[in-house]
Amino acid sequence: MTAPEKRIHELIDFVLDGSCTDKQRQEFAAILDEHPELIKGLASEVFVHSLLLWQREDITRDLSSLDKAQTVEKGSSALTAESRSESVDGLRRFTTWAIAAVLLIGGGFVFWQTRPQSNWQERAVAEIVDSDSVSWKDGSTALKQGDLVVPGRLRTEGGDFTMQFRSGPIVHVIGAVSMMVESDMLVHLDSGQATARVPHELKGFTIKTPVIDVIDQGTEFGVAIREDGFTDVVVFDGKVDLADHISNKIDPTRLVQGQAARVSRQGTMQRIMQVGRDQKGGWWTSDYPSSGVNVIQEVRDNIPPADGLDYFCYQISYHGLDEDVFAYVDDPHQWNGIDERGLPSFLRGADFVKTFNDYRYMEYFQMTVSLSQPANLYVFFDDRVPPPKWLTDQFEDTGENIGLDEGPWPARDKALRPDLPVYQNAVGAGNSIDNIFSVWQRRCDDTTPVVLGIMGEERQARAMYGIAATPLDVTSVSAKDHSILN
Repeated sequence: MTAPEKRIHELIDFVLDGSCTDKQRQEFAAILDEHPELIKGLASEVFVHSLLLWQREDITRDLSSLDKAQTVEKGSSALTAESRSESVDGLRRFTTWAIAAVLLIGGGFVFWQTRPQSNWQERAVAEIVDSDSVSWKDGSTALKQGDLVVPGRLRTEGGDFTMQFRSGPIVHVIGAVSMMVESDMLVHLDSGQATARVPHELKGFTIKTPVIDVIDQGTEFGVAIREDGFTDVVVFDGKVDLADHISNKIDPTRLVQGQAARVSRQGTMQRIMQVGRDQKGGWWTSDYPSSGVNVIQEVRDNIPPADGLDYFCYQISYHGLDEDVFAYVDDPHQWNGIDERGLPSFLRGADFVKTFNDYRYMEYFQMTVSLSQPANLYVFFDDRVPPPKWLTDQFEDTGENIGLDEGPWPARDKALRPDLPVYQNAVGAGNSIDNIFSVWQRRCDDTTPVVLGIMGEERQARAMYGIAATPLDVTSVSAKDHSILN
């Protein structure tokens, strides 16, 4: 018997006696991922074991012992025939559950393959609604009739695909991945990256990882299992609860929109300072992208974590600046052109940073921007505030403007201040522009980091500045040139 076969048999015993841990389940799945040839023999062995157990005469003696054990002090009656029948049913239900657990953990191969294939549509919990260059690996037992997903395992070598679950969530998977689909509300992600968008009215959709359970509370969030063993969790909208498998914490850690955390194998969590996304939001990374993809390499601030609970995370949108893009991580405000001409042409398609609007009144705030190449670096600064010295010393006002379309107030703010003005996002350039920002430019001939500062000393109404960058060979145009072009 090979070492993998021996270990599989050891793990079966843990499953059948009810002591299997999440770590052992993950080990079981990993072995079967590497050795799918073991599944058929494993399933046959478990079924034979079950049938023999049911037919053993020892069961009758066990039930007889159970009768005696449950007989109470003198005057109590023994188990009735009805209760004995219920005990037999309970034992059978346990055995059936144990078999189902083994087969589901191992990829669900036999359980689903032995069902009539004409009913895959009824048994599907999700459907693949989009895919691009996906290379499926052997052992993808959850994939049926091309695009149906039933409980089982999905494994890819690369590409990306999107699943629409029957319960409502949409999950986008990218790159090499191994995941177990258990139901329309539960997925085990063993390796790779998945981003889920869940309807706000639906709560409880969960992505389990080897170290943490990410439990949705109506949101868009991303989960990535890193090669170094850490797990990254990013919340793009709404909120999630994180329940780790290691510590003794009773209450889960909650992450809200704009927060991100990296979780170690020991369950410790740390802030992720930034993530990058493509302009369509199809993929994201907490690492630096490959050369040539980005202009903005990194943004960092001097805000210390508050007792380890502050997980604010900047988002860099590569080539993403366009009409109606969200300006901030934490507020639903959008950048737009100030009139029907739209954004200044030299800004379209620029890398830009979604900053934190909550930082606009910080007195000691400092941000450092690092570039991957020589670039034009831009700061969008609120015209309601006098430009601070760090801005006038390092940047030049282009004479161009960009508009901010403010979105709705958070429900908690509106409840506390019913007198607040009503804001709604509109679509398109020049629509619903609530505030004007001047576009300031700095020519960066090298990649020396640039340090930005606070909004100013005064406390008047304001919104946090924005940041964008283009390669140096994309030349800025003056206000006069812009008027001629338009």
